[in-house]
Amino acid sequence: MEYRATAGGKKVAYTTLRSSFLHEADSIIGFQMLNDPDYVKSPQTFQSAVQHINYTFNWFYADSTHTAYYNSGDNPVRATGVDAEFPVWAQAAYEWRNWNPATNTADYTAASAHPNSVDQDYYISWNNKQAKDYTTASWGDGSVHRGNLLEDRVKKLVAAGGVTRASLVKAMADAALADLRAEDVLPKLLRVINSSTVTDTTAAAAVGKLSAWVTAGAKRTETSAGSKAYANADAIRILDAWWPLLVKAEFEPGLGSDLFTAFTSNLPTDEPPSSAHGPTGAHAGSSFQYGWWSYVDKDIRAVLGEPVQGGLEKSYCGSGSLSACRDTLISTLKEAAGKTAAQVYPGDDQCSAGDQWCADSIVQRTLGGIKHGKITWQNRPTYQQVVEYTSHR
Repeated sequence: MEYRATAGGKKVAYTTLRSSFLHEADSIIGFQMLNDPDYVKSPQTFQSAVQHINYTFNWFYADSTHTAYYNSGDNPVRATGVDAEFPVWAQAAYEWRNWNPATNTADYTAASAHPNSVDQDYYISWNNKQAKDYTTASWGDGSVHRGNLLEDRVKKLVAAGGVTRASLVKAMADAALADLRAEDVLPKLLRVINSSTVTDTTAAAAVGKLSAWVTAGAKRTETSAGSKAYANADAIRILDAWWPLLVKAEFEPGLGSDLFTAFTSNLPTDEPPSSAHGPTGAHAGSSFQYGWWSYVDKDIRAVLGEPVQGGLEKSYCGSGSLSACRDTLISTLKEAAGKTAAQVYPGDDQCSAGDQWCADSIVQRTLGGIKHGKITWQNRPTYQQVVEYTSHR
């Protein structure tokens, strides 16, 4: 059971079904096949092996000639008319097709219906959706995702040709320093603001700093190695303060306070490096995984009159009026520009209030007797490996 509620005046319980329940050990077969060098010798045999893994996971394959991908899991075939995004009644008409509660088995989607490919030009994976038109449980993924930071850089490398291990690592490292909001959404926000001359001096100064940051690459980097101070520090502080203000002012009037609050309790509007509410907590590096950047992006593009694939059902910023949206952005920008570093970065057990670099920094977990100092933020909480196969087995 996940939740309790009341429906039609009656108490109800929300429960979840997991297709791998009672079958946790079944995936051993897939792992045995993966670990057998006499079995996995090609993309096809790789995909055949991971099809025996019954939980959802993204699997990648590479040899000296080929690459492949497969998304594993026993995905039950749902009853006709059931929308997987919404709960259903615990009645036979809504059950998984041919579901047997005693064995927890059902009909599952065919292997060919799983997101999969062989020899795609390139793959990037950074907690993004598995494939085009594929839904995710978090429901916040959309037009702007932190995977874009990798996608845009790797795509340019592949288009130019001659990708090397060094150039690929450089692209990954560059993506790890970029502010997703500043790179993918801020330019559109500035277009709305600059649709007319900015006469307010506070707003104009903030726009100037933000524009300079975008021009410089929209990265959160030190002025020099070890300086523990950001280049474009004011612009970074302004955006960190502005984003939650602008999202609230943009969407709350159209959604209503109750619905906006309900949405934000499930999907926070922002996850900057100094955030402590993400899946890895504060000072862990991981940033920009969960947020409202796609909603802001699509809404602002609609206000600008641009075509929007899969757009929102209505315009929120200024109710679709460019001038009203501009007023909203400018008023919230002025408020954000007036916030001090101590207000934006209030401090914690690791950092003093107002210490922007420290607020973003990665704190190492101590193992054994050796301690390591804080390091400058990068959006890379796990380790990476670079592997190149020069020949086939």
